Amino acid sequence: MYFNKYPQPENFSFANTRTLGSAKNAKGANPTSGNFAVGKRNYKYNLKDHGNDVYQLTVKSSYWPKQYSQATLTPPKRATKHDLASISRLAGLNIASPTQSDQSLLQSEPGRFFGVSDRSWIMQFQYDPKFRFYGLGEKMFGFEHSRKSTKFWNTDAWADFPFESIYTGRPDPYYVSIPYLIIKNGDQYIGILVNNPYPVFVHTNPDVIIANQNDADDVNNTRFCIGSSDGLPELYFIIGPTLQQLTQKLQQLVGTTPLPPLWSLGHQQCRWGYKSYDDLDQLDKKFTQYKTPTDGLWLDIEYMDGFRVFTFNDKLFKNPAKQIKDITDRTHPVVPIIDPGVKVDEDYDVYTDGLKKKVFCQNPEGSPFVGFVWPGATVFPDFSLPRARKWWADKVAAFAKDNHLIGAWLDMNDPSTGSSDCMYMKFNDGKDDHETYHSQYALGMAQASRDGFLKANPTLRPFLLTRSGFISTSRHAAVWTGDNVSNRHYLKCAIPCTLNLSLSGIPFNGPDVAGFGDHTNTPLALDWYKTCFLFPFFRNHSSINTLDQEPWTFGPRASKTIKHFIQSRYKLLPYIYNLFMDQEEAGDPILRPLIYHYKHSAKTPIDELDDQFMVGPAIMQAPCMEEEQTKRDVVLPKDRWLDVQAGKWIAGGKTIRAKKEDQNTPLFVRSGSVLPMLTGTPTDNQSDLSKIELHIFLDKSYAQTVTYTYRFDDGKTFAYQDGERTSIMFKIKLAAGKLSISWLDSDFSAGELTVRPIVHTNAKLKSITVQGDEMKQSACTLNFAGAKLAAMKTKPITLKS
Repeated sequence: MYFNKYPQPENFSFANTRTLGSAKNAKGANPTSGNFAVGKRNYKYNLKDHGNDVYQLTVKSSYWPKQYSQATLTPPKRATKHDLASISRLAGLNIASPTQSDQSLLQSEPGRFFGVSDRSWIMQFQYDPKFRFYGLGEKMFGFEHSRKSTKFWNTDAWADFPFESIYTGRPDPYYVSIPYLIIKNGDQYIGILVNNPYPVFVHTNPDVIIANQNDADDVNNTRFCIGSSDGLPELYFIIGPTLQQLTQKLQQLVGTTPLPPLWSLGHQQCRWGYKSYDDLDQLDKKFTQYKTPTDGLWLDIEYMDGFRVFTFNDKLFKNPAKQIKDITDRTHPVVPIIDPGVKVDEDYDVYTDGLKKKVFCQNPEGSPFVGFVWPGATVFPDFSLPRARKWWADKVAAFAKDNHLIGAWLDMNDPSTGSSDCMYMKFNDGKDDHETYHSQYALGMAQASRDGFLKANPTLRPFLLTRSGFISTSRHAAVWTGDNVSNRHYLKCAIPCTLNLSLSGIPFNGPDVAGFGDHTNTPLALDWYKTCFLFPFFRNHSSINTLDQEPWTFGPRASKTIKHFIQSRYKLLPYIYNLFMDQEEAGDPILRPLIYHYKHSAKTPIDELDDQFMVGPAIMQAPCMEEEQTKRDVVLPKDRWLDVQAGKWIAGGKTIRAKKEDQNTPLFVRSGSVLPMLTGTPTDNQSDLSKIELHIFLDKSYAQTVTYTYRFDDGKTFAYQDGERTSIMFKIKLAAGKLSISWLDSDFSAGELTVRPIVHTNAKLKSITVQGDEMKQSACTLNFAGAKLAAMKTKPITLKS
């Protein structure tokens, strides 16, 4: 497959829009449907209005006899209904604004509503130079996507591209395929999700290139197109109209992230080379010695017996169950890597059992497809088959239960087949070609693996991390953004890649911090940690034969700073955990671009900004990522902000200059924000969410009443789904120097809450009252993100039923 050549509309025949008909059902309501012809070929379309401004367009013909996608989608149940989308005789597809019905948000290029070229299909849309494009899942070419062409086909990037391209380039396609495009039209947003596992392609009006050198003439003037090489055309058109509303609707459609266990939100430590109980034991002792909190300790491929999945090397783990339980009891869950490849070995029961039960992918000759991965000759479970997913789930369940495992790391599931051409791998008992399932192979593995962990521990929330994925992967696993490199290029790519994944339905994601391949260095590691310490997923991971990059390996001064940023992550765990609750319930991502909450303007140009981001609604980061940088520009949206680095309140609506300093990072808190934090300075991972500091950030001019609902549960089981969660809504008001705090709508089902209010304001506080009682206040400081903030505190208060 060519990764740098794409289908072009000149090679397609298009439907004659004069033949497009529309029909209403017997009740005179949507869905609309009709028939059209392309040459002598007949097609039927159906446009279904699901309500809530979510529309599903499906085109059927004998070319596409079935829907191969196994993504789990849950359209809304007609929460609202607008007759906004129509297929007309003249214009083809036209989607209008829900707020201004005469304003078209997206319209087909005249005469190019739908085209075909054999089994390939394409849709071409009218292009406006004012359009801005986002989403597309995991892409490495920045935040805004104008003038791009891209494909969706899961790759094993280091195996599929030359390393020169990997090191400083932007390989495309990448590990995860999420064919979802966001179009910004003025201040309104529309999303297009293509539910198709074949190689989907997108053009956002790119140049047409000859030999990577010259532009060719574009006789059509525009190439804003979406299509696929094959597969049933099923597209969802989603109208925001805001980016927040759009993202919530998309996330509800593809599945929100189930609330993860609290430990998975802490710092994770991994290295290709950690392989034994002794390695885990030493890591635990080192983190304790340096008083650096961490949670998961991860094992790479060498822990296995000859790279055989679901085994342990008995020289490295003499008693795996006992030794892993020992580390887990020290509050460090052990996270082993699990690859899908099964070693070809007649003495290996996983292989022989799989052969007996016929669960492996076949080659065109009807025998198991063989690739060459870590174990050597390797066969692969056919996750397109329900019986193969159940077989894998049973293997995972036994492995997890026998060894006290509560999480796993799913790797090489692109699928990676080594030097063996994966196109010879067939699915569905050999009936379906490789393209039908390639990009959703990891989705099937994640689904089956999660089923296995739930079977082993039905009451515990499992944590799975996957390298590759497809639409609805968020229901089963988090994603790390693949094998990156310890350099500035990948550091700067981390923010836009994570933001677009977050907007594309994969909010639980993040990069390998400090970089995986090649050697890191002290300044680079510092900037990685400062940039990523509040990313949704936070893991230090490095490759074998590279310099050590554990937090204590960079000399006393730098290691102290890295430890402080890890501690700052833990300090904010109550806030981060509540953001994940919001994600599960409403679909808001954890990391957000500034356009999620603010509008682009000449004074605050943010629609292409890819080096700043929001963490939830309250915190904005603007990290310094250039090695020789001494200052950087920071765009401050119109609001009042506490500049944590400078320790002062400033007005937004402008661009300011921030310093790059060794021990802190530019970070801003929005006025009117409430940040629940752990008490004191965390030196381990014992995070008690029932004892918190409630940090209140109010500029003296802030006149509105602030409400914030804090929630906590046991952090590990599903008991919260049965109501075992404490929830308190705080109501806060600052007026004439008097701060009042009260609470209502309280539920103490998970126990009482001890809270200490801490107020950050530039107002002269005359009093702090809590539930009508005036409290004694005293000065304090918050040491956070490398800076010390002056504040006022009261004594802790215990809230209970």
